[in-house]
Amino acid sequence: MNEVLAELFITRLAEAGGVARLAGSLTEAYDVVRALVGGRAVLVHEHPGLAGLRTGGTVPADPWEAEVGVTGALAAAADTGTVALGAAPGTPRRTSVLPAVHVVVMPLSRLTPTYADLIDLLDDLDPKPSGMQLVTGPSRSGDIEMAMIQGMHGPREVHVILYPDAEQ
Repeated sequence: MNEVLAELFITRLAEAGGVARLAGSLTEAYDVVRALVGGRAVLVHEHPGLAGLRTGGTVPADPWEAEVGVTGALAAAADTGTVALGAAPGTPRRTSVLPAVHVVVMPLSRLTPTYADLIDLLDDLDPKPSGMQLVTGPSRSGDIEMAMIQGMHGPREVHVILYPDAEQ
């Protein structure tokens, strides 16, 4: 069942301009992250699911200089390709909005079938994060002439790496 949801999520995120993939393990997910970082300046959330991650990137002196942001996720909705992030100490919002590339690493167990299920799950969190953001693909903004610009107010690329829970 989780693989079916993963395939739906991958399809829906692609329709929104993002890229998702299903890694065979957490170790493989970390390998994908390292390849995406490629030695660039990177911000990484202090998220339990990222505790063993070594990106190979450099930590910028100023967060505005980061090229890649790596986060965990509270959950995601397969039917829309939406990822829910929670802001808290150690997981600041800037990690997902300042860099041009946002990479999410998330176990399959956090994938819900529908957006409504995702909202219900977030509503049931106790304690709730100080802030939440729902991300469906790269940042897009349109001007008065309806010209869409990608990456105007956030990342130009969004990558979601899903992995089976067995290694958590």
